[in-house]
Amino acid sequence: MNPLEAPYPVFLLRGEEVVANALAQGLPLPQGETLEVEERSYQVVRLPTPEGTYLLLLETTPLAIRARAYQSLLAVLKGLLQHEEPEGLLQDLIREAVAVVPGAEAGSILLREGGFFYLVAQEGFSEDLLGARTSLEEELAWYGLGVDNWLKGRPRVLKGTEIRHLSSLSTVEARPAFFEHGRLLEIQATLGLPIVLEGEVLAAMNLDSFSHPEAFTPLSLELAQAFALEAALLLKAMRERQALQEKARTDPLTGLGNRRALEETFPQLQAEARTLGEPLGLIYWDLNGLKALNDREGHAAGDRALKSLATALKSLSRRRDLAFRVGGDEFVSLHLGLSPEEIPLLIARLQANLPYGVAAGGLCVGEESLEEALEEADRRMYRAKGGP
Repeated sequence: MNPLEAPYPVFLLRGEEVVANALAQGLPLPQGETLEVEERSYQVVRLPTPEGTYLLLLETTPLAIRARAYQSLLAVLKGLLQHEEPEGLLQDLIREAVAVVPGAEAGSILLREGGFFYLVAQEGFSEDLLGARTSLEEELAWYGLGVDNWLKGRPRVLKGTEIRHLSSLSTVEARPAFFEHGRLLEIQATLGLPIVLEGEVLAAMNLDSFSHPEAFTPLSLELAQAFALEAALLLKAMRERQALQEKARTDPLTGLGNRRALEETFPQLQAEARTLGEPLGLIYWDLNGLKALNDREGHAAGDRALKSLATALKSLSRRRDLAFRVGGDEFVSLHLGLSPEEIPLLIARLQANLPYGVAAGGLCVGEESLEEALEEADRRMYRAKGGP
């Protein structure tokens, strides 16, 4: 784009000639790095080119900064409404925050998962920092204003030696990554905000200045809080999407994974078993006489029998075992590290603890597809029922 077509005042100096775009008409030619005209303030950016030197005037009046910030927020919100990936929008959000919040030269967002915070988006740092994590206790220590302020989402600013002191306390696990890739020794001021939704801290946002300890103004805090609110909305959308995905993978009656979940999980466990050099057991389970039970005692009795089998599968499961309901009375379980000799023992143990008859057939999976493994397990189960 021709700089003279930019949506802000621009001068072009070509020797003695001065060309001004329409938005620069009536403004004096800047002589320094800033320009004050009535109640407006501009930062002057000089851009040398073969055809001359452009003077780009970026308004730094608080009202203009607010307008740019909210334009950025609206752009991110528009992406959310158009169903763009929330994870990618978090990267867009931190990029816009660094561009708009006065004093910010870099920034990051750490997403909470259980007791840890993982750095998922950054601007101004090395991509090697992505994935670095800190514990909840470390994040609270880095925040420094206590749990009450943390839960209320209040911003805090650290300067100079405070940064070095708190970073030494709060990045025990991730300290090498943060010092090597997070430029901790260069940061002069950092603005931190817990991202809070419905009383829960979902993430943490940090905006950093490498230039000056007093880089962040009250306007910086105001705009950073607006970006934090936007981040909370994005995280809410992520949670809702994850809940829908989980619902789509779950059998509503038993709470086990469904056929879709089995199809997604099987190749992952198969690859893991191959990598670890361990067996992967697959067992096909069938609840005997479900139709007769429904006809005799009603569907509520049949549901109780299905839940009983699901509960038994859960109770037998070790940490590396998973169970799925794949049909009306059919279940499949996967067992990483279960040897061929152990499969009949596990089947017998479950059958002994159920008040209903259950048939089962199992095998250790090699390179078979899921369909091939299910067909073989189904044949073995049928033989266990007394078939040919």
